[in-house]
Amino acid sequence: MRMKLFLALIFPLALAVASAAHAEQGVVAVVNDHAITDVDIDQRIKLLTLLGERNPQRLARKQAANDLINDYIKIDEAKSNRMDPTTKDVDERLKSMAQSIKTDTAGLETKMSSAGVSMNMVRQYVAAQMSFGRLLQVKYHEKVAVDPAEVDKKLAAIKADISGKVAKLEADPRRQPVKVISLQEINFPVEGNDPQLLQSRAIEAGQVAQRLSSCASLKAATSGIFNVQIGRKIDADSRKLPPPILAQIQQRGLGHAMGPMRYPKGIQLLAYCGSRMIVPPKINAQMPTRQQIENLALNDKFTSVEQKYVAILRKGAIIEYKDQAYAQ
Repeated sequence: MRMKLFLALIFPLALAVASAAHAEQGVVAVVNDHAITDVDIDQRIKLLTLLGERNPQRLARKQAANDLINDYIKIDEAKSNRMDPTTKDVDERLKSMAQSIKTDTAGLETKMSSAGVSMNMVRQYVAAQMSFGRLLQVKYHEKVAVDPAEVDKKLAAIKADISGKVAKLEADPRRQPVKVISLQEINFPVEGNDPQLLQSRAIEAGQVAQRLSSCASLKAATSGIFNVQIGRKIDADSRKLPPPILAQIQQRGLGHAMGPMRYPKGIQLLAYCGSRMIVPPKINAQMPTRQQIENLALNDKFTSVEQKYVAILRKGAIIEYKDQAYAQ
């Protein structure tokens, strides 16, 4: 009787102590006596990121927490059916994982540690994958495979879609070859708006235009003329030049000048220094390989099968969410 009374008193106290310990560790959920903490969730997200996961939904904390719950359920189910991988099995898988990134197990551990991921988290992730794979094959007799004809059809559709988009982009007027005309400003500044001074500068500009035979002879052509400024060089889209300018370019030819013409600070010549064609490079679209499409199809099918059986396994598991924000 005293023993029963003692247990009745001590058991609630033990639960309270356990709950307090969990709270201190940041436990967000408990599944089959396995606690999942905020630290576990952080590490899971970092691990998935290292493995190349880019889907924001997969990297969300709620999803990561429930993935960890699913991992424990898979491992426990495999253990109860004596299908769980041995330490040696997991070591071999980690060795293969390390070799895929051209390192060894020690190098893999260093890489994970530098990213803030413990090897215990990696081992758990691998063990869950191996456990579930065995459950699918042995317990559920489920073989994840895709029809080769479906892969070929999907590949052809993707390639046709990419080719169509590339053709549409190539036909865009903004990607057509453009003739660029190089013009050199030759400026004759005038202070104020005195008509006689403007006329005098226009005569000087006309003299320079007559002397000019090439853009290389600008210095010689402007020699002896007061305050002549060689302005900026302009690369102009021939489609956007005013028709009168284009007409003068064709009429006067390479190395000669158009003008004199008025500009805000005085009189100006525009020397035609040449032209060139700008041809946009062809769009180099990376087409997927058949293996890539097959892998995607396999992943999609595996995800569908996984969701089906994990939902069944979760019904037999004891899941307690300490933080309801993570509850499904």
